[in-house]
Formats: sequence, C-alpha cells, structure tokens
Amino acid sequence: MIGMKNNQTIFLVFSIIIVFVTALRPSNDNPHGNIKFDCEVCHHSGDWSVRTTNTNFKHEETGYPLVGAHGETDCRSCHESLVFSRVGIACIDCHTDIHANELGLDCQNCHTPASWENRFTIWEDHNVSRFPLLGIHAALDCESCHRGPAEKQFTNLPVDCAGCHGEEYLNSRNPDHQLAGFDKQCEVCHSPISVVWQQVQYVHPAIFPLRGAHINTDCMACHGEIYTGTPNQCEDCHMAAYSSSVNPDHVKFGFPTVCANCHNETRWEDAIFDHVAESGFALVGAHSRILCTDCHVNNQISGLPRDCYGCHDTDFTSITDPNHVTNNFNHDCTICHSQDIWSPSTFDHNNTSFQLTGAHLTIDCVACHESGFTGTPAECYACHEQDFNGVQDPNHLTNNFDHDCTICHNTAVWSPADFDHNNTSFPLTGAHLTTACTGCHQTGYTGTPVECFACHETEYNNTNDPDHQAAAFPITCENCHNTVAWDQATWDHDSQYFPIYSGSHREKWNTCDECHVSPASYKIFECIYCHEHDKTLMDEKHRERPDYQYLSTACYDCHPDGRSEDD
Repeated sequence: MIGMKNNQTIFLVFSIIIVFVTALRPSNDNPHGNIKFDCEVCHHSGDWSVRTTNTNFKHEETGYPLVGAHGETDCRSCHESLVFSRVGIACIDCHTDIHANELGLDCQNCHTPASWENRFTIWEDHNVSRFPLLGIHAALDCESCHRGPAEKQFTNLPVDCAGCHGEEYLNSRNPDHQLAGFDKQCEVCHSPISVVWQQVQYVHPAIFPLRGAHINTDCMACHGEIYTGTPNQCEDCHMAAYSSSVNPDHVKFGFPTVCANCHNETRWEDAIFDHVAESGFALVGAHSRILCTDCHVNNQISGLPRDCYGCHDTDFTSITDPNHVTNNFNHDCTICHSQDIWSPSTFDHNNTSFQLTGAHLTIDCVACHESGFTGTPAECYACHEQDFNGVQDPNHLTNNFDHDCTICHNTAVWSPADFDHNNTSFPLTGAHLTTACTGCHQTGYTGTPVECFACHETEYNNTNDPDHQAAAFPITCENCHNTVAWDQATWDHDSQYFPIYSGSHREKWNTCDECHVSPASYKIFECIYCHEHDKTLMDEKHRERPDYQYLSTACYDCHPDGRSEDD
C-alpha cells in the first residue's frame, strides 16, 4: 500500500512538471514565444543577426510604449528572457525599491521615465509634506536627511531641527548651548535660509536690545557660560572701566555709576557729559576738545574759576604784541579772543566807536595805539597831523583848512583827496571840474564867493563885442555864459526881445552895433537906420494909426516880431 501511494505521488509530480514545461514552451517553436511580428522585422535574413538600424519594430504596438529613458535603454536590460512576454511592466519589476516599501510600490508618484531623480518634482511634492524644503534644505541630497539605522529612511523622520542638528547643538561652544540651557527650538536663532549653521538671526530681548558696539561683541563677553539672570546695567559689565578712568578720575569726582549719563553704546571713550547741566559752564570751541584734567587739575571739581583770566592769566601776561599788562587791558578775554583759538585774537574793532575801514584794516595796532589802548583819539588829525601839515597843494595850514580830514580824504588812501565839491553850495561843472583848486581859492578856502563875476571880472571888462562895461551889462554872467567855455555865450535874443536869428532879420546883420547905435546903452536901438523909408510915405501909410510916430521905438511897439503888414 505504501509503495502504491509513493508511485501515485511520483506520477502526480511528474504530470505537473510536464504541464508546466508544456506551458513554458513557446508555440510554433519560436524562442520569443507567441508573437505576431515577422522575424525579418528584427533579424537579418542572411545571418539571423539582430538589426540595430532600420528596424520597423514598434514597441508601442505591444501596449507598452517606450518613453523617456526607456527609449534609450538596451532591450536585454528589460527582456532578460527571450520570451518577450515574460517581462514585468511595473516599475518595481526592474527598479529596486530603495525605500524598503515605505512609500508604496507606485514609483510613478515621484519618478518619471524621463529622469529617475526628477528632483524638481520631488521638491514640489516635498513642499506639500510636513517638512517643506527651504533654503539650504532644498540644495541637499536626499540621503543627507533620509538616512536610517540600516540604510535609508523615508517615513517617521523627525521634522524638528534638533532631530537632525542635535550634534551641532551639543558641539556649539560660542555659546555653549547645552551649558546655557538653550531651547532646542533651533529656529529661534537659526534659519534654513542661512548658508551655514553659524549665521544666527537671534533677536536679543527688548529688555536689552543690542546697539552700537554690543552688536559685534562676543556673546560670552557678557554672558560667560550663563545666559539666565544676566544683569542689564552698564556698570555690571563696565565697573572696571569706571574705576580705572583717570581723565577724569570717576571715583574721585564721585561720578554716578550710571554710565549712560555720559557714554554711549558705540564707543566708551567718546563721553557726552552734559557740562552745562552739571556745572553751568558750557564747553564750546577748544574747551570741548581738551582733557578734563587741563582745567580740573588734580581732579579738582569745586572752586574752579569761571572767567577766562582765571585759567588764562599766564597767556595774558606773556603776550607782548601788544603787551596786555602795560596797556592795562581788560581781563575779559572774550573782548579779543574766542574759545576756538587763543591766537590770533578776534577783536572786533567795529564794536568800538571807531570802525576800521580801508587802510586801517591792514596796519599794525601799535601804529595808532603807540601810547596804549585807552584814551586813543578817534579824530583823523590826531594821527595824520604830519600829513596835514605837509600838504602844499593846497597848503592846509595857510588856508586854515578844517581839521576834519574826512571832508576831503578817505580811509583807503590819503592821496589823492576825494573832496566832493557837489556837497557845497557851488557844484563843479564844465571847465570848473579841471581847474586847479587855487584857480578859485587863491586867497584861501573860506569865504570864497560863488558869483561868476567874482572870478570872471577880467573877462567881463575885456569883452568888446559887445562891450559889456559900456553897455552896462548885468554882472550875472550865467545869463549868457556857461561853465564849459566863456566864449560860448548863450544869450537868447529871439526869445527875450527881438528875433534877429530867425524871421526876416536872419543873416541881415553882422554886429550888434548896427542896431544898438549907442555903446553906452543897449537899451537904445534904431530901426530906421536900416529901413530908410521916406517919412512922408510912412506918414501916409500910417495915417489911419492914431498912435503912429516916426520913431524906432514906435516901430518896435507895433512890430515886435520884425514883421510888417506886407509880410
């Protein structure tokens, strides 16, 4: 019985093998299995070799089109068996699942036939996960984070910074994160945007914002190894600087330890002590640049003088040009000096009763202040007496000129004088402008007459055409003459008396005495000497004129314009 059962078992196994082999055996004895393509589509008819070019085989007709990298892959890479139907079409059939089935078997969820890495698509997919890739994380290889105990891990990875950066946390020494008890929320100080871990964006608490030099100060300089309970007052860190300060000595001066009263966070040495508020003495000019101990000798802070002389008495007594002591200068140094610089002095002479102008601006002080700086006269003559006495044209002494030099001279230059005659009662015009002063002021400069005749009597007496004396002309020369030239008389006979330069008498005479027949008086004139009319004829012609007379004066009375009734 046992042997019978064994034989039956052997027969059953053999039958199964026969059926399996029969199923594996291709039909028609084709090594590629049951395919519908002609052999010459892929093989050469001569030697049965596989065509590498000019093949008409279309893989898409098999229901599996070759796209992307599949179109460039060697056929045997996928078809390891000559039976073409014995090939998997799922990605996992060819591609080893390095994700250890953590992400499923649908490779196409992340990969494409075009590129197995397909980093951009993976990056986009990653950004909708629990951990978007930002900053430096987007440039890292996947294996940088996806590494597990065995090989790679893609699920159940931590998304907090400390999960990956715990080593950096433990190894940080400036500051020591572990010793300082820092929170493991790395993003409080670090950012994935930073290229390196050391680029920190920690915002210091508002109770002590970092400004000035504090921004670049090493954390441990203030915190040491402890970051809790750190004091936030200046003196807590700068007490040594306070105690060692010698200019001024903060301890001896009794300065408060509130450093912010004088110092700022940018630079310890540049103190901004409010000298006015603390002492009532403003530091301006050079006082703002000198050392405190220059005035506060031996750190003295009380009883110091506040006037210039109190500190500058040595400067005052040492000056010899001018000598401040012998000249009994006022001890108020600000009259001449400023707080910017002691020398040269900045005395403003314009604030005195004698403003400096012209040449006075450039001369030495002692030229005027030979006998000192008090009681110095302000009159020109006091300094220019020799100039006054030495002038000969005109001679100021003999002419008894006024000692007020400013009447003729200015401060720019003593000579030439710039006396303005127009400010007198006799403005100079015409030829008077070029006439020498002594031409009119022969007997001096006081009481000089302003009438023309006073200077031009000789011209008046010598004129004979007409003879001014004989004609008893008035001595008001300006009636006929001007200041440009004596010969250019401007007597207007036509408008004042009788037209002789126009009308019928124009160019009918040569000399005045043709009409003015009496040299003794130009009031006497004759008409009938030229107009020799027959008296009988004239009498007849004027017989209807009751006031008619055969006289020149009568002719003028009726014919003042020189015209007759026939004209």
